[in-house]
Amino acid sequence: MGFHYVDFSRIGDPAIDPLHPEVLLYAPGPSGRVQLVGVEYLKIDADGSLLTDDDRPHLGDVAFNGPMPGHTDQMPVHYDLHVWLYEENPNGMFAPWNPRVSC
Repeated sequence: MGFHYVDFSRIGDPAIDPLHPEVLLYAPGPSGRVQLVGVEYLKIDADGSLLTDDDRPHLGDVAFNGPMPGHTDQMPVHYDLHVWLYEENPNGMFAPWNPRVSC
């Protein structure tokens, strides 16, 4: 998935702003310097339950993945959507994992 750079000021905002994703995704480029490969939108699940998804967000007509448990003890149940804007993903622009990106 690359390196995730999170804008913590956006986490918890109920609005989805396509121009201001919560996370920027970077990966090492040919010269070894990191380069932007995609973005991730992240929304906290309203009821914190993995069993319900009535608050599943969408970006246009694309549904977010989840709900899923946090990736750390401090991260709540959430939804996310990866968008591989700058590194083509053979699995699709909105697939969670891009096999062409490694760290």
